[in-house]
Amino acid sequence: MTDDYLFRSSPRSSYAAKAFAKVNLHLAVGPARADGFHDLVTIFQSLDLADTVRVSLANEQIEQAESSGHGPVRALTVTGQDSNSVPSDATNLAWQAVDAVAVALQAEHAGKLELPPVTVLIEKNIPVAGGMAGGSADAAAALRAANSLFAEQANIELLDEPVLHNIAAQLGSDVPFCLHGYTALGQGRGEKLHAVPTTGTYHWALVANEQGLSTPQVFAEFDQLYQGSPQPDAGDGEKKGPSAVPHDPSLSETTALTAATQSGDVQQLAGLLRNDLQAAALRLRPDLSRILDAGSHAGALAGIVSGSGPTCAFLCADEQTAHYVATEVEKKIAGTRGITAMSPAGGAELIEC
Repeated sequence: MTDDYLFRSSPRSSYAAKAFAKVNLHLAVGPARADGFHDLVTIFQSLDLADTVRVSLANEQIEQAESSGHGPVRALTVTGQDSNSVPSDATNLAWQAVDAVAVALQAEHAGKLELPPVTVLIEKNIPVAGGMAGGSADAAAALRAANSLFAEQANIELLDEPVLHNIAAQLGSDVPFCLHGYTALGQGRGEKLHAVPTTGTYHWALVANEQGLSTPQVFAEFDQLYQGSPQPDAGDGEKKGPSAVPHDPSLSETTALTAATQSGDVQQLAGLLRNDLQAAALRLRPDLSRILDAGSHAGALAGIVSGSGPTCAFLCADEQTAHYVATEVEKKIAGTRGITAMSPAGGAELIEC
């Protein structure tokens, strides 16, 4: 426990944490495994575009309400950008994260804890279903906030980082990275992480779309593209993505990119961005090709579909160019929203508010 906790007269009733979005600088995807998942080699980088997740003690009226399960969460509310598209029940990863923290704490204390009922509030800024790990980021922030609130209320030690990491990996492939942030090499499903040294700050123009894309649908399209088919047509007449049948991703393919992040050479990095899911995303959403072209014409160094899409991420030389690209693409293409962000940012972190 911290000194602040030791000298506080009464425990806090609420904790909030920042939930940072991510971009994949490199996303190499292998063939589907027997369990349906794909082996990945990816370079994640966190962005300063963030949601806020608050976990609070439930008031008496909410406390008496029935929970959707046996966990402590009584209600979840979502506000902000695209909030109507975010589930407010136990299917939300942030809800599941709070429940998982409670289960882990009970396991460490032989089930003898009396943990209070809580509510969760998510303030959205990260595009929903946009390939930027918004839901995973919210889950990571919920882990931090719930861990602190329950530990303080029960006067016990926090769950340690390895335990939180394991919970994060059980919640979803991107949650471990969102918990730790910065720049990292991900393997397996993306949950096995190694820090990547990074120099400098990178500037991004992000173009979100009114219509999201389902990650499982994009992976299913990826699998279909590579079932004996020739090099895929991205939907705009060009052949993009990996060639022929996907191979097991190799760490050696990330060597040049990690050298670029370590040196801070943005021009070199721009030429090395890779997303093996881009061809599948463009097949499902050919309109994204127009966005990629518009960002390139507006002055971006490089543009890719972010993760499973449909958000398009444009690496720019500086902050001014990023603002210009975001504004120009939004003006040119209806149904889009331009956003600027910088990277790398941190992982999920507690905040005072």
